Amino acid sequence: MVLGVGIDIVENGRFLDKSDAFLSRIFTSRELSAAPSVRREEYYASRFAAKEAFSKALGTGFTSISAKDIEILSEESGKPYIVRCDKISEMIGEARIHLSISHEKAYSIAMVVLDGTL
Repeated sequence: MVLGVGIDIVENGRFLDKSDAFLSRIFTSRELSAAPSVRREEYYASRFAAKEAFSKALGTGFTSISAKDIEILSEESGKPYIVRCDKISEMIGEARIHLSISHEKAYSIAMVVLDGTL
């Protein structure tokens, strides 16, 4: 049963030349350390889109969860996933989180589906 769906698109250029202080307000230390040296703006834009999409799938936006509570990492294969921290587990229980991220020139898009039972 689909419990929630969220989608977000971000212009990659929004993350050009952002300060470390700005980035550290949105991204976890593990996300920051995983950022590539090339196409960094695409990396940050896609992760931010994923955070927004997840908050939309919850149906709350960022009112009950912060961007740093939502951590986006990648498997060795490159597949992105959302880290299930205690706060997220409290909110969605055993629901599965499906995340897809895509890039096209100037934009990054992410979609999240929450799948489970009530």
